[in-house]
Amino acid sequence: MLTEEQLIKIILGVLVFVAVIVGVYLIFKNNILDFFNNLGGNAGQTGGLILSLLK
Repeated sequence: MLTEEQLIKIILGVLVFVAVIVGVYLIFKNNILDFFNNLGGNAGQTGGLILSLLK
């Protein structure tokens, strides 16, 4: 059984992890979307990487 102290540390760790992920996403969201949209090369006009893989 976990002690209260261990539970608090786990909860704080999860909250910090989520905060870091959300912060990184908010900072780079425009760059990330552009990056994945341009991965398909010539297929960028037809919907990006996913559509190029489906063809």
